[in-house]
Amino acid sequence: MDPSSPFGDYEFGASFSNFGADFERFFEFCPAFDADFRNFRGSVSVTFDDTSVVPLGGWFDGGEQPRRDRRVRRPNRHYRIESVHESAWYRYFTRPGMTRELTHELSSSDRYSQFRHFFRMPLRKVEVLTSLLIERGYVPFPRSRSRQVQFHERTELLVMSSLYLLGTGSGFRSCQPLCSISTSEVRKFFFLFIDAIVDMRNEQIAMPSNLTELRRVERTYNAVGLPGCCGSIDVVHVRWANCPAGDFNRAKGKESYPSLGFECITDFNRRILSIYGPHFGSRNDMDIVKTDKSVEAIRKWPLFRDARWAYYDKNGRVRTNKGAYLICDNGYLRWPTTICPFTRVDNASAEGYFTTHIESIRKDVECTFGILKKRWRILNHGFVYRKVATCEKIFVTCCWLNNFLLDLMERPNVHIGRGGPVGDDGVWLSGHLFDEPPQDMDDIDRILSEQFTQRRSQLVQHLEMFRKNGAIEGRLDET
Repeated sequence: MDPSSPFGDYEFGASFSNFGADFERFFEFCPAFDADFRNFRGSVSVTFDDTSVVPLGGWFDGGEQPRRDRRVRRPNRHYRIESVHESAWYRYFTRPGMTRELTHELSSSDRYSQFRHFFRMPLRKVEVLTSLLIERGYVPFPRSRSRQVQFHERTELLVMSSLYLLGTGSGFRSCQPLCSISTSEVRKFFFLFIDAIVDMRNEQIAMPSNLTELRRVERTYNAVGLPGCCGSIDVVHVRWANCPAGDFNRAKGKESYPSLGFECITDFNRRILSIYGPHFGSRNDMDIVKTDKSVEAIRKWPLFRDARWAYYDKNGRVRTNKGAYLICDNGYLRWPTTICPFTRVDNASAEGYFTTHIESIRKDVECTFGILKKRWRILNHGFVYRKVATCEKIFVTCCWLNNFLLDLMERPNVHIGRGGPVGDDGVWLSGHLFDEPPQDMDDIDRILSEQFTQRRSQLVQHLEMFRKNGAIEGRLDET
C-alpha cells in the first residue's frame, strides 16, 4: 500500500465485482469521478448543478474545505408591543367613561365586586397607590414615545398586575394575556413594587410615636377591661415552599413543612404596628421575643415605660399604675410587658374568667393573620422564592397594604406618610431607650417574674370589679 495515498493501491473494482455481476449496471460512477478515482490529489471536481462546481482536490490532503453560504437566521419569536387599550383589564375595568364609573360604584354591582375579587381593593385605592408610586419616583419614566403616551394607564395596569399576583398567588405568565404587557416587564415591575413598599414601610407599620397615639390604642383596650394594654403579640408561620436543602432542618418546626416565622404586634382594630422577622420555623416564641426591639422599646422607652393607667383594686377603689404591656398566649416569657393567661384553672374563679376574657380579646392578632392569608393568597400558598430577603419583602408588602386599606377606610382624607426617625430594625422610635445599669441575668429574670405576677394579679382584680362597675373613664393620668 502506497503511504502517500490515503487509499493506496486499493482496487475498488475488484472488490465491487464480488457483490455480483449486475452491480455496475445499477451503480455507475460519474465519468469524471471514475477517471481519476485513484488520484485524489488531482484537480478533480464534480458539478452539482449548472452554476456551482465543488473541487475535490485537497479534501483528503488537509486543505481548506468548501463552506456553504450562511443563511440569514430568522428569529423564532416575534415580539409586538401591544397597546394597553387592547387589554382585557382596561376594556372591562379602567376605560374612561361609563366603564370606570361602574367600577368606581360602591355597590353590589358585578363589576365592582369582580374588581375587589381580582385585586383585593377598590379602584379608588388603586388610583391612590398608583399616584403615590409615580409622585415619589419609584416608577421610572419610559424612554419610548409610544409608552410615554400611555404611561399612567400602563403604570396602573402594572400595579393591578402586582396586586393580582399577591392576591391570587398566580405566576407571572398569567398576567400577560390580561394586561397586554410582557411577562418580563410584569416580573420586573413586581420586584420594583415590593421594593418601593418596603422603602415606605415605616409610614404605615410603626409603633405609637407620641402620647396621643398611645392613648388612642389604649382607650380601646380600656373599654374591654384591659387598661394599659397597647396591643397583642404573636408569631405567624408562612410556608416556605422553595426552601433550600441546607436550611430544611432549621426551617422545619412544629409544622410538618419548612416555614418562616414573623412576630407581629397588632392593635384592637387589627392594624399591624410592628413586624420582627423572618425567623426559621424551628425557633419558638420565647427565643424570638428576647431579641424583639419593639418589645424592648415598650419596656425601656419612656413613652411606654412611664405611661400611667388606672385600675380597680379588690375593694373597688381606683388606683394607678405605670408601664404599657402586651397580651399574648402561654408560649411567651413571663415578663411584665407580655401578659399571658393562666393554665389549668377553674373557669368559675376570677383567674378562670381572666383567662377566658384575655383569650377572647387576643383573637385580634389571630384574626389579623387570617385576614392576611385569605386576602393575599400568596401567603396561604407559600413562598416560592429561595432568598429569605425576597420572602420578607413580600410579607412586609402584604402587611403594608393591610394597614393602607385600614387607614383609608378609617380616615378617607388621610395624608399617606407620617415621617419620623426609624431604628436599625425598622422600629419607629423618636426618642432614646432608657439605659439600665448592668445587672446579673438571674436578678433580672427574678425581678421581671415578680413584676409579671404583680401586674397580672392587679388585672385579675380589676377585671372582677370591671364586671360590676364598668370601665374607668377620664381618670387616666396624662402626665
